[in-house]
Amino acid sequence: MSTTTTEHGEPEAALVDLFPYRDPETLDRIEQMSRDEVRRTEAGVADLRTGTVRLDKPETDEAAEGGVFEQLDEEEFDEDERASWGLRPLVPESLTDPGVWRQRRAVWANAAAYHSLRTPVYLWRFAHVSAVGARVGMRDAWSYLFATEYGELADKVRRAKAGAEHIADLRADRRKESKQRRKEPLTVYALTGFTSYVAALLALGEAWGLALTFPALIPLVGLLYVLGHREMVRRTPDEAFALLDNIVEMTDGPVTDERITKVLREIKVISAEDEIRPNGLATRDKVGNLTVEFRLPGGPATFAALERKAEAFAGGLGLPLERIELTEGETPKDVVLWVAPVVPFSAPAPASPLVTAERWSIWDGVPFGANRKGIRKVLQVLWSSMLFGGAQGYGKTGAMYIPAAAGVLDPNCRILLADFKGGADWEELEGIAHRAIIGADPASVEAFVELIDELIEEMDNRFAKIRAMPKRERPDMRLTPEMAEAHGMPVLMLLVDEIQEAFGVLLTREKGAQEFAAVVEKLARLIRRGRACGLIIVAAAQRPDAKSVPTAFRDVILKRYSVHTVDDTSSDMILGDGAAKRGHTAAGLGKIGVGILAEEAGAEKIQPDRITPQAFEEICIRGRALRIAAGTLTGHAASGLLSAVGILAQIKTAFDTAGVDELGSADVARLLNDQDPAAGWAQRDGESDKAWSSRIGARLGREIEEALDGTGRTLDRVKVRTLAGTEGRGFRRADLTLVLGA
Repeated sequence: MSTTTTEHGEPEAALVDLFPYRDPETLDRIEQMSRDEVRRTEAGVADLRTGTVRLDKPETDEAAEGGVFEQLDEEEFDEDERASWGLRPLVPESLTDPGVWRQRRAVWANAAAYHSLRTPVYLWRFAHVSAVGARVGMRDAWSYLFATEYGELADKVRRAKAGAEHIADLRADRRKESKQRRKEPLTVYALTGFTSYVAALLALGEAWGLALTFPALIPLVGLLYVLGHREMVRRTPDEAFALLDNIVEMTDGPVTDERITKVLREIKVISAEDEIRPNGLATRDKVGNLTVEFRLPGGPATFAALERKAEAFAGGLGLPLERIELTEGETPKDVVLWVAPVVPFSAPAPASPLVTAERWSIWDGVPFGANRKGIRKVLQVLWSSMLFGGAQGYGKTGAMYIPAAAGVLDPNCRILLADFKGGADWEELEGIAHRAIIGADPASVEAFVELIDELIEEMDNRFAKIRAMPKRERPDMRLTPEMAEAHGMPVLMLLVDEIQEAFGVLLTREKGAQEFAAVVEKLARLIRRGRACGLIIVAAAQRPDAKSVPTAFRDVILKRYSVHTVDDTSSDMILGDGAAKRGHTAAGLGKIGVGILAEEAGAEKIQPDRITPQAFEEICIRGRALRIAAGTLTGHAASGLLSAVGILAQIKTAFDTAGVDELGSADVARLLNDQDPAAGWAQRDGESDKAWSSRIGARLGREIEEALDGTGRTLDRVKVRTLAGTEGRGFRRADLTLVLGA
């Protein structure tokens, strides 16, 4: 018997002498068995186990009396031999693998069907962007041809009271500049081309009808869309604007069963003859994540063996380790492979829904961010306080803005601020906070200690109220929204930034160690018990070690978030002892806006939503307005309010009556006349519009100045859109709100 070897180096029989079975009956039986075996294969053709049966005698050996089995599907060129010669494959396997092309065709068909169904949306989006382009184009052309920037300069000069001669010079310069611009060759060519194009369209429509006019409009509509697209990109610089929805696809070829099998063979998890068995079809979620479930073949291959080679497995698939996740299925042989369409957290974080929310309820939780699989995380901070930590400049304060914003937008949540950093990160919150402690000086630290004592007293009073309630109103001895409203117990959110600074000041006192220990014990008591009566503590520290932020305080906080740290020790100080050994560490994250969130159920990498300082300022403005409307603005924040009386109250009523954000001086005078016809705001008989406008403008300015005398605040007239739709001088509601502190 002569032998050959397979492509994997194993012996294989190529020619078998059937001399012992030379009788015809035996040969017939072998032939029938071979044919039956061939028919049982998946495609009904020969495979590597059976080969192709041939019973003819070999022509080279006339003396042989028996038949032979001849292997006909042996490769002419062995891949191992090719690799040993250092030859590269001429065509990538992703272009020749049938499984890859099957999945690609499915992806393309799905994309075509998706975009076909979205055609009405795309047409509406195209029309909207083109309309924006038309408006922007007309605005820019008008501004250029008539030099409107000089008008803005004249307005600034008028407000600065620099003199009439400067305004006259600017007007003369504007006339000269606009006249020169209209005579420029480019302007003449553009206007000539546009008028010629319009004339051609009219002539075409008159001669041939609308059927040919619409195709001729394509260049114009295309130009308008380009202008509109540029404007949309300018309006949203942090977000990509596109006409078509983006369908996330794998850029490096689909992960098919054949591809997984090949990689598992290469990394020696399964043998060369084995292959995986898929458990159902591969699926994609709405953000493009792929999930493949398969079963490993019999033998030593298990999930644990594959998990130990996860990095090699990812490399074999041509993916970074961050893009895959392996989990065990129902049995040690079952594997669930998750593949991300792109490297997780490589895109900017989306804006928080709190940025656009008109109001929020802290009872509904806090929308915090998304994990590497795109699953949204909503934190229930009401029943567990939160600790933020990590190095400076990696987004710790931005993440801390999120629970703070949720509390700000709930008018029934009372904010208590202790900012020991003393910077500008929380200055907007001072207009919301019932208590505000700024800086790490001894007086501020003493005020913080007093605040803790007040909170403990408030906590004890609340528990006394809850115990006195009927049991049907307090089923689990926890505060509920109904109890909070009925018994005047709003949710209390204590925000403490850089808490280690306060502890450091305490330790420098004469009896600092005792005071420090007492404050830590009180804080721990507030965290342990206060959550049941509506107290939330959100604290931040850069590196909360045992000295600056003791474990007695850290260990009772159930939710923790850490941005980048320098080592595992620093990470464990924030996330909890042993977190790094369990595979959860913030050491070396090195990416701004990404951190590790540790909760009661475990820890994972999170990208918090984005709230910029500017967006947080807007949120605080809304939060203050909500509290004023609800009558819940108290303490420190309420001390800056002015009484809306006299002319200020009348102007505020005028804005409320008109229901607009801008009013011209004449509009205000008419609305004031409606409030009190005897006040003299109406136009007198025979009085010209110009004289009346000048008179009531001077009167408004004089009365407003008298109302604000001694407050250090002013309410100036600015350029506004009047009720008639024209531009004029008047007031903005936002300016009035700012002046009133409301």
